[in-house]
Amino acid sequence: MAPVQDQPAVDHLKLEALALAAKSTKSFHAFARALSAAHKSDPAFLYEVEEAAKIKRRALFYLSDVGGFLTDHGITEKQAERIGWTKIQIVARHVRCNNAVSKRLIHRYLKIAEHTTAHRLPAALNNQDDDRPVTSRTVLLRIPADAYPALENALLAHGAEKQGRGLVGKEQAIMALIQSATPPARS
Repeated sequence: MAPVQDQPAVDHLKLEALALAAKSTKSFHAFARALSAAHKSDPAFLYEVEEAAKIKRRALFYLSDVGGFLTDHGITEKQAERIGWTKIQIVARHVRCNNAVSKRLIHRYLKIAEHTTAHRLPAALNNQDDDRPVTSRTVLLRIPADAYPALENALLAHGAEKQGRGLVGKEQAIMALIQSATPPARS
């Protein structure tokens, strides 16, 4: 329970959250933030909102989580509305699971969320590379050290380029190598 001196502030947060819950609006930003703040001060508050607004408790927990994420990371209403609270909740969960997440990486996650369906978003966030399609696969090769020069030569012959001590364009070179080694389909 909140200390006595904070009770007026808690009561204000509760009233604000209840008022926003009663509004029939598509905007969730203010409601989620108020709900989160009130829930932090009084965890039993979600039961009051559930009764007053006829919103299921699970949805309220998700919205409270989203509100905390919006507040903690300064996400604007415009950006939040563009992404949607379901996808923001997925991003928030992903950020919590990866403790050391920078502001820049969170911005990147939100950009991924804008252009990805909620169903595919967890995979896209794990992928962490918005340049590759979500349907790409990662392949890890372990070859003997003495076989690497042959692999490198084959990749260079099919379009890869040296950069520093490694190669760039390996994926395209491997696909070109596969195309050149695959016999044409019979009619």
